Amino acid sequence: MNRLITILFLFLILPGVLLAGTTGKLKGKVTDQQTGEALIGANIIIVGSSYGAATDINGEYTILNLIAGTYEVKFSYIGYQAKTVSNIRINSDLTTELNLELAPAGIQVGEVLVTAEKQLVNKYNTNANRITTSEDIEALPVRGVDNIIGLTAGVVLQDKTIFIRGGRQDEVGYYLEGTSITDPMVGGSRVTLVQDALEEIQVQSGGYTAEFGGANSGIVRQQLKTGTSQWKFSLEYITDNLGFNGSADKYSGKQTLGAYWFGYNEMIGTISGPIFSEKLKFFGAFNYNYFTDQNPQAWPGMNLGVIGDPTTGDELDFTYPAGPVQKNSLENYTGTGSFTMDFNPFIVRLVGTYTKTNTFNPWSAARVAGVLANFQNLSRTEEVDQSDASANLKFTHLLSQSTFYELNVGFAINTLDRFDPFLKDDWLSYGDSIANADAGFVWDRSRGGSIGRFIRPTKYNILGFSFNAPGDVVAAYQKFDRRNYNASLNFNTLIGKSHSVKVGGEFQYYDIRNYSMNNEVTFNLASLVYTDANSNDPVGADLVIRRRGLNAFGYDAMGTRTNDGLPEWEQARNPVFAGVYVQDRFELNDLIVNAGVRFDYIDIDNWVPIDETRPELTWSKQTNDIQEGGLVNTPTFSSVSPRLGFSFPVTDETVFHAQWGKFVQQSRLRDVYQGVYATGNQINGGFFIPAPVGFNVRPTRTTQYEIGFTQQIGEFASIDVTGFYKDIKDQVVYQQINVAAGSPFGNYSVLSNGDIATTKGIEISFNMRRVERFLAYGSITFQDAKGTGSFPYSSRGIVGAPLDGVTIFQPQYISPLEFNNSLRGNFNLDYRFGKDDGGPIFQELGASLLLTFNSGHPYTKGRGGADLEADARDRQPLEALGSSTTPAVFQLDLRVDKTFNIADALDLNIYLYVINVLDTRNIYNVFLRTGSPDDDGYLADPNLGAIEAANKGQDFVDLYRAVNLDYLEQWQFATTGAAYTTTPNMFGPPRQVRLGIRLEY
Repeated sequence: MNRLITILFLFLILPGVLLAGTTGKLKGKVTDQQTGEALIGANIIIVGSSYGAATDINGEYTILNLIAGTYEVKFSYIGYQAKTVSNIRINSDLTTELNLELAPAGIQVGEVLVTAEKQLVNKYNTNANRITTSEDIEALPVRGVDNIIGLTAGVVLQDKTIFIRGGRQDEVGYYLEGTSITDPMVGGSRVTLVQDALEEIQVQSGGYTAEFGGANSGIVRQQLKTGTSQWKFSLEYITDNLGFNGSADKYSGKQTLGAYWFGYNEMIGTISGPIFSEKLKFFGAFNYNYFTDQNPQAWPGMNLGVIGDPTTGDELDFTYPAGPVQKNSLENYTGTGSFTMDFNPFIVRLVGTYTKTNTFNPWSAARVAGVLANFQNLSRTEEVDQSDASANLKFTHLLSQSTFYELNVGFAINTLDRFDPFLKDDWLSYGDSIANADAGFVWDRSRGGSIGRFIRPTKYNILGFSFNAPGDVVAAYQKFDRRNYNASLNFNTLIGKSHSVKVGGEFQYYDIRNYSMNNEVTFNLASLVYTDANSNDPVGADLVIRRRGLNAFGYDAMGTRTNDGLPEWEQARNPVFAGVYVQDRFELNDLIVNAGVRFDYIDIDNWVPIDETRPELTWSKQTNDIQEGGLVNTPTFSSVSPRLGFSFPVTDETVFHAQWGKFVQQSRLRDVYQGVYATGNQINGGFFIPAPVGFNVRPTRTTQYEIGFTQQIGEFASIDVTGFYKDIKDQVVYQQINVAAGSPFGNYSVLSNGDIATTKGIEISFNMRRVERFLAYGSITFQDAKGTGSFPYSSRGIVGAPLDGVTIFQPQYISPLEFNNSLRGNFNLDYRFGKDDGGPIFQELGASLLLTFNSGHPYTKGRGGADLEADARDRQPLEALGSSTTPAVFQLDLRVDKTFNIADALDLNIYLYVINVLDTRNIYNVFLRTGSPDDDGYLADPNLGAIEAANKGQDFVDLYRAVNLDYLEQWQFATTGAAYTTTPNMFGPPRQVRLGIRLEY
């Protein structure tokens, strides 16, 4: 009740709830071309819209609330020649300045058409704001939104995860059309977006204004395309099947043009135009993807022939083709659209996106043998179905040319189902031979081992390596349902000519549900809940499942989505994030000031033990049942964050900018959300919990400083240099809880606040206009990111270890963060012929070459057992933490394209897209014992595998190399959750050659 009253109170006091700025502003001055005098009352119209303005007594005009995109702007005045300027780019939350001179009509008539040049310096930027437009996206030899974001200065894309300026994964905020789409559980974006539907991507790696909350490290703002004034259509198909292979050749192991066929197929269709009139505009995009192997690597294959075990009598044919991993496919469908209704002074914009994904996970079969553990049982590879969707409705009311307000409501949903492809949601039968037989899998009992209804088939044991028998169930069972409801309102006004004031806030309400349990528990449940081996009537299943450590909230014990009949601590988690802000952009000719303050309210809605030092007050030691009154709800949190930014234009070609700000953000909710029975089961196990959770983890706090300048170089290029410093406190860390004397429980581990980090660096960005046929742009970042831990679990191997008489040791020393690149950069070179340029052969022929590079990332060498590759603190480090660095990375990607015009109506673009043109063997990660990606040191170490290799012979050595080196990825060794959701491959992508065809009307 108290929580409900607080939420209602917030609704009453909020002047609105934040819709982060999605529109930009156009301003300028109109003068007489001959005299330079201001033209009073000149008309400025945004062509194809109801937007416009008239100049004041100083000849100045301002047009607010323009959706990001490219516009035509018409200038007219009685007695003067009209001018229409095309290609005016408006960016979200930025001002575009367009000054124009009109010539007296004289004897000339008609209208003058002008194409605007690309803006090189924007004096209204008070922080480092890097923008990638739809034109840039189309020309880049890159597919995937994350890969495009990864080209931005200050961004590190490592192990398929985005980090910004040394912050952790969950410290990056993602926005679509101004509404947060950040996944609150693990970080990253919770919505799948296709680059062909995006009008622009803004990456602000620091220094953003007070209207943005919930992101300490950086924000990624994405804007969808808007319908056009005339109908446009496009259809595009991309494939890597350059050898025109049939389905029977899917796993042939052959190459074409030096590249494997990874089964990449993508189709994109777009449609854009007016509906009935230009007041109603629609844009839609559809994307279909299918990958035979969703994670292309230069897998070497295996051709060892038949190998038998003299002790077990088992034998298998170890033949596996090179190229794509089998049963590692991914298929998804994405639909995205925007609908804009311009009934000035009322404007309505509806945007939405939906993605359905089906994939398989061959790596889940076994932790040690990796993907090859299940190569005899491919039909029962774990299947995963996912979906995500987002919809937002924005209503804008223009009260005057200088004042408007925006009302926004939105909804987002993410679901996941992980299951066996045959028994699916009948997880209680995963370990039941009768149910499996009914599904078409009769378990073979001829190879010995125990026999019984609930006994799974015996694994093949070849020289100590285990391989799943055909028909065995290997899938985990998990599902979640995460929903977000948001509503927002902000008020914008110009006060005089200088002050742009915005007042608003945000309110987000989540409904988060999860259901999962340990694999082996799932496989054994049937034998525990059935009354006898001949009965199909489960007795007491609810109680057994809970006591076995069920990780569920928002689902009952049998997996039904509900809150009904459940105690509060088993119901869905409903966190609330709210904030209000005031922001003033003060603009003078030689100074722009962005000053604001933000208030944040956070309620994570978590249930925690009443006394952490006495777990027996919460859980029964014997049964894991919840004691009455043993759980309490976490307190709320609030904070005030001031922000201040400056931009100082020295000249039209030189602009200095500086920013200072305080930021606060709740860390990922995965670190606090877990079913109470799973937590009790873990705590009952004692200190070394692989992936514990926290109870009352408070938000992380960051202070950031930034200073830089932008300098135009001649008439065609500019360079931006920005330096930054960040101080991060209260990051999540692995800690130990000492229980009270006399407690039947032992000391145990939790997550809490405590890690700190500091990051400093310099970012350099180069931009230019196309000169003749040539265009180049790029960036380089020098960064030094250090802290007490890279991830919440970084210290898990040393916490609690005695040191100089201290029974609990909490690391406080600083070392390089694992996702830091001391040097990272890219450079894109684009050369193309325009229309009617170069003759019939070369016209509209172009090539784009992208170079990406980085200096590698830190790691620590050390000794350890065969199964301890995750972190030096789990082993015996041979050096100071982070002393070693992986090799530098260097990659060239190429796109060559040619456009043909058909009947002056259709454009046919054919292109070749080559990833890693030189097929460079880039080393992304290494084995920590050796610093090599090819050898983990096990076979050569007499304390590990050398004696075993000598005794078992060459077959053992060959098998070890195949399953533990050639087909082993480092992420399999990581303790659950240790490295967030990263997927650290040993090597970068191999060469891939794709052919694309695009037809556009």
